[in-house]
Amino acid sequence: MKKYIFTILGFLSLSYGETLQDILDKSIQNELIKSKESEVRVLEGELIKAKSFQNPEVYAEFGRLISKGNSSATLTEFSLSQPLLLYGVRSYRVNEAKALIESSKYNLEMFIYGYKGEIYKLFYESLYKKELMSISKQELDFSESIYNFVKKTYQLGEVSKVDLYRSEKEYNLAKINYEKAQAEYKESLKRLSSFVGFDVSDVEGDFYSFKDIKMLNFEENPEVKSYQKYQEAISQQENYFKALSKPQISFGFITKESTKNSYEAGFFISAILPTFYRYAGELTSLKHKKIQYENLKNYTLNSLKLKYETIYKTHENLKSQLYKVNTDLIPTTEKQLQLGEKSYKLKVITLFELTNIKNDYFQSLKYRLEVLDSIHKNYAEYIKIGGEI
Repeated sequence: MKKYIFTILGFLSLSYGETLQDILDKSIQNELIKSKESEVRVLEGELIKAKSFQNPEVYAEFGRLISKGNSSATLTEFSLSQPLLLYGVRSYRVNEAKALIESSKYNLEMFIYGYKGEIYKLFYESLYKKELMSISKQELDFSESIYNFVKKTYQLGEVSKVDLYRSEKEYNLAKINYEKAQAEYKESLKRLSSFVGFDVSDVEGDFYSFKDIKMLNFEENPEVKSYQKYQEAISQQENYFKALSKPQISFGFITKESTKNSYEAGFFISAILPTFYRYAGELTSLKHKKIQYENLKNYTLNSLKLKYETIYKTHENLKSQLYKVNTDLIPTTEKQLQLGEKSYKLKVITLFELTNIKNDYFQSLKYRLEVLDSIHKNYAEYIKIGGEI
């Protein structure tokens, strides 16, 4: 049995695939992530606009009126007025822009969590297929060894042709399974490559190790924080429109030609008085929008807690299954195979019995891989809701 273990170790030592960290480092710099980062920077322009003061208003008029008596009156006039930003209008717009930028950053953070979680899932799917291929190779080597032994003993007239055909069939079936495992591994690498946006020809990692699920602070979840920041932005918008509902005052300078070649100038203050229900529609819409995001925040919090509970329970159940497989199933079937191989060569058991023992052993190895694959898939969902990778 040791030679089969050495075969696996030798097979793995020759692989120089990309690790999960290698793929993550490359992926986080790709065009998709850069495009998401640009979405955040788009809002930086809104912050610049919010900080700027309103442009002054210029009014100019040129012309003369001529009466029937050939007299004329000058109407030439020039004025410059600057709207004043009163009632905290400018600070409301600045705070709104800042809150929207923060909300957008949290959205980016949440996207990256989901993106990394999917990479983790696809990476370990490929690693699972690689380990499955390795076990199929081990099974092929064992079947080939038994087939060669049966062929020699048949030539010596010690076994029947039935045993020869049975061992040959098992050997050919093992070759088919190995070729299938190779094809599935290549397909999994294609799925991983298409998602990350660059070619991954091989992966390398410890499929048999995994991290435990830790408690998360859902109040600090990026999606929840994003909704909170958006609510802050809406509050600033409300304050902004309430401020605009008050009289808007401008300070200016005016000069005009009162009579021909005679000018007068002065300063003035003007005000735009609010009308009934000024911005009432906007304020009503913002009120209900804030309620909408409050509901979304509460729903997300509850949803995250339920997802976490499901992920945690699944993780613990799978760990329990894996423990039983490692401490009971595999050691038992391994001893049975070791004993079965010796017993068959000593003609204590039949080839049919040895084949059943062999199938049980390799099926137990594959079952362990299935449990580990489920653990890694479940952990990928944990990463997507904010877990560490």
